[in-house]
Amino acid sequence: MAHIFITGGTGFIGMHTLRQLSKAEHTITVLVRSQQKWEQICRQMDLETAWHIGKLTPVIGNLSIPALGLNPVDRQLVETADVIIHAGGPMDILLGEEDARAAFLQAAEEMITLATHIHASKGLRHFIHLVGYKSPFNDHNWITPEPIIDHLEQAPPYERMKFLADLRIRQGAHKEGFPLSVVHLSVVMGDSESGDTPQTGGLGILVGSTARKLMGLVPGGKSHWLPLVHVDHAAELISVLTKESHPASETYYLMDDRQQSPTMIELGTNMAKELRVCKPLGSISPAWLTSILGTPLGQKLGIPKESLDFIVDVDYPLDAAREIQRKYGLSQATNKSMFPFVITDLDFRIAHSTIDTDGYVRNRRGPLATLERRVKNGNPTIVLVHGTFSGADCLIPLANQFPESSVCLVDLPGFGRSPYHHKEDVLEGHIESLVQAIQALETPICLVGHSFGGLLAAKAWERVPERISSLHLLQPVLHTAPRRYRSARITESMLGRLSESGLRKQLLAQTCFESIDDIPPAYITYVLEEMRSPRVRKTTAQALAMLTKSDSFRSLPEIPERMDKEEVSILWGVKDQIYKLPEPFHALHTLNIPAAHHFPISQPERTAQYLKQHIRQNNVSV
Repeated sequence: MAHIFITGGTGFIGMHTLRQLSKAEHTITVLVRSQQKWEQICRQMDLETAWHIGKLTPVIGNLSIPALGLNPVDRQLVETADVIIHAGGPMDILLGEEDARAAFLQAAEEMITLATHIHASKGLRHFIHLVGYKSPFNDHNWITPEPIIDHLEQAPPYERMKFLADLRIRQGAHKEGFPLSVVHLSVVMGDSESGDTPQTGGLGILVGSTARKLMGLVPGGKSHWLPLVHVDHAAELISVLTKESHPASETYYLMDDRQQSPTMIELGTNMAKELRVCKPLGSISPAWLTSILGTPLGQKLGIPKESLDFIVDVDYPLDAAREIQRKYGLSQATNKSMFPFVITDLDFRIAHSTIDTDGYVRNRRGPLATLERRVKNGNPTIVLVHGTFSGADCLIPLANQFPESSVCLVDLPGFGRSPYHHKEDVLEGHIESLVQAIQALETPICLVGHSFGGLLAAKAWERVPERISSLHLLQPVLHTAPRRYRSARITESMLGRLSESGLRKQLLAQTCFESIDDIPPAYITYVLEEMRSPRVRKTTAQALAMLTKSDSFRSLPEIPERMDKEEVSILWGVKDQIYKLPEPFHALHTLNIPAAHHFPISQPERTAQYLKQHIRQNNVSV
């Protein structure tokens, strides 16, 4: 057990490290700038219990302020630490000179001052510093740093100050005699289970460039690569380093072996596939591309030339990291099946200006990304399936009406954060994906599908009825869509030119909403931002084109005959002038309401009232 002081605890790497550390019998003090951000992180990472029982203690401060900006009481607490983890610092490669100096070099000075005081008064067991694999300093050359410092004069402020901070802490640790572990992280991507990647720098820049169709030529050829590591793998290694009773001063390069990593050509091709754009035509020298991006013409492309600094054509010494990983049984390789989720999560984050999912945890069920809220009461999980021009986020207001139930909102393939299924049969690919997601959930579930999601929910019930306790279809699309959508190529092109006023007119013309006032402003924003993604545009266009074909509905009339009428319900908005409920489905428990097609989005409270009534009829409380 140790008292650990950590900076950067609310950052991408830091919060995963806190989750790992909280599993051990440590007491942890966390430097934070904002109490509000701290509370949000605790909810997001399920750390509220550890916080309230005193295992985690936040202290308000700032790395760039003398004495870290701590009040006397908090400073006294921090000075009792046994281990320091310095993970603070922004991920912003465009930082200017002054900001970069304060964020890294000034922070390093403050951390050395703190470590020196602790070591002199009680002995500092271990200092762990997170840097980056591009730092030119290692265990051998930091003693004679002058040639490297001279070379760094040509580097951008972000890199120069970050690497000089690496040197300063190495010098301070050597002078004062406390053990120092330097963890050189490669490009950090989402965790190995869901791919959730809130840090959009680094890999996100390449994803954004690919989505904008600016990666026709990939920077670097077959010899270049981008070292990657999962954030939870990084957090695990940092956590086990705190367990070392007699740590040796060492540098750990944390990344995959080069031979197991994709080349830049492979990486670019994979990104293009997941973003549903044309694959790269070839490659270009990173040096040439850097010079182009540095010109006024290149600057108009919006790709920072500094982003190419992460691409390398060299190997790194991995023995030290591998030894620790083997000692504690840690994962050593990236989960390549997660790469599509990382790409689509970044694509979603880049497209959307604001993402508010507070109270929900990002997860993955089978091939689908999900937003989930868990409640331990034994009730079936309510699974919500969205339609076209929608996503899991759009159904959060509806999910919020069920505070006493566990809720799972799925993003269908190619929508929101989910990778596309890449099946030749568009409908079958969506059905299979939803079925696999259902099979990955604990049963039984209450399955609720809206619009296109209603069609998929009915099809999923047909495949796995034993895993579904009740089925609720909200304005399900059960017959062919208007023929105007039959050309996926034309529809995709039109979606790329949508304006706010044009979208509102289309939604009213298609009787998705009753009036302008009926359309939630947040929904308009969501759809317009979703359509920035070529992945979502193509998926939406292909789904609509598929719905214009009668073959997609051939087996539907047989489904009601096999359904248990007590376990199935339909909520139908009679003001929808485009879709009608087919005759065979009239035999099911149906309630007609005076609403338009998108009533689950415009009227979540009313929709929930009906659902609660029917679910209670099945003896399930909500």
